[in-house]
Amino acid sequence: MPGGRDHPISWTMKGSYAFGDSTMICTEKLVAIFTGMVMLVTPLGTPPQTKGSDAPALEYKLDKRVQYFDAAGRTLVENVVDLAYEYQLPLGIEYLDREALRRPIDLRLQNESVRGILTAIVQQVPEYSVTFSDGLVDIFDPQEREDRSNLLNTIIKNVNITGREAGEANQELACALAHEIDPSTVCVASIAKGQLGQQKITLHLQNVKVYEVINAIVAQNQKAIWTVIADRSSLTDPRSSDLWHIYPLQAPFKQAVLDKLLSLKQ
Repeated sequence: MPGGRDHPISWTMKGSYAFGDSTMICTEKLVAIFTGMVMLVTPLGTPPQTKGSDAPALEYKLDKRVQYFDAAGRTLVENVVDLAYEYQLPLGIEYLDREALRRPIDLRLQNESVRGILTAIVQQVPEYSVTFSDGLVDIFDPQEREDRSNLLNTIIKNVNITGREAGEANQELACALAHEIDPSTVCVASIAKGQLGQQKITLHLQNVKVYEVINAIVAQNQKAIWTVIADRSSLTDPRSSDLWHIYPLQAPFKQAVLDKLLSLKQ
């Protein structure tokens, strides 16, 4: 991204905790990579204007027909991220393993919907599932959701966010998670405002898991994707930092997402 950083939000916390879109003082330079995806799209006119829930707008995008799609031997992660940016789909990727990051997918489809393509891609890696609900495309491993040691499954007792930008809401969640791990945590935030858009986030939730709150933030924002950026061992280590990241659904950021995720397979 021109002039951008991989981590638009940074903060430090007592005990060296850092989560979400965070860094511990230092920042990470982005290395752009190029991936190709072959597809021909059939235009369907102007999307409907919606009030209140953004689910109808997402449904419209998911129902678009693609004349020809070729996964081209690329991975689940590469194909899904490409589709999210091509069709502006708010997306969550809750878990990543070797199969999602390394297994090449050989898949060709004709006259299929975006929803159908995503479903077919995820089915190539059987341990994963995909849902299309509440204004979000969500890709996850059902077994990981049951693992209490996974920090993204940590229960946050009270979430009270009113009229905050997505970056601010995400920072509040990261601080809440740090406090659940260590009640003595002191969270001091520095946020690059506006990078995730001006849409205001309001959430009043009780006894929800961390990943559910991130999903809700991205679903309300509608112009972002989030993905875990830590390996399995880090997700279960309370000392870990940078567990997830929220990225804008703007074309220059796609390369940052892929670069970060593909680095996990090393």
